[in-house]
Amino acid sequence: MNFDKHYSTYEKNSLAQKQVAEHLLSYMKDADILKSDVNSIFEIGCGTGIFTREYRKFFPKSSLILNDIFDVKSFIKDINYNIFIKENIEEIDIPKSDLVVSSSVFQWIDGLEDLIRNIAENTDILCFSTYVFGNLLEIKNHFDISLNYLKIEEIEKIIAKYFQKFKTYKETIKIDFENPLSVLRHLKYTGVTGFQRAPFSKIKSFKDNCLTYEVAYFICQK
Repeated sequence: MNFDKHYSTYEKNSLAQKQVAEHLLSYMKDADILKSDVNSIFEIGCGTGIFTREYRKFFPKSSLILNDIFDVKSFIKDINYNIFIKENIEEIDIPKSDLVVSSSVFQWIDGLEDLIRNIAENTDILCFSTYVFGNLLEIKNHFDISLNYLKIEEIEKIIAKYFQKFKTYKETIKIDFENPLSVLRHLKYTGVTGFQRAPFSKIKSFKDNCLTYEVAYFICQK
């Protein structure tokens, strides 16, 4: 993960992440979350504010606390928020709020159950998207590099311990590129850089023109 060096190019290249943010908002709408009486919101991993700008339209007066592991305040200065917390989310207490949201972040979390337990102690509604088992198979198959993506069923087992009801949605997003170099450049500019440590011959022999994103969405309520 190398987001801090590529946030300036992230917004332009985050093709899948933008779709995921839009779809997460759509699932929140279907569950009437956007009509809920929400006075306070906490977002985990706001990044450049791709998802923040989407849901903020529906809760313009709610108090908003944003979090990210990097200092992204210059990228979110157009967003009306109250507090920004620059910390690793696994090392802090979750602020009490009516709604906790996160888009395209939880795949980076090492102790997912600990985080969800912490969240559940401080809110009644959690809505998030994450990439799951099978994500970016083109990169894993060629470079043998991958995060430890969880299966949807594994995440559901964790959620069921802390939220009385939840809905799960899954999606496969395929993005086509002009050539293999464009694929690797896209990954570089969205912060995925592990493949760059591979030998040049391995990089040169990469032949895929597309990337496959496996996404899961969870709308959790007590």
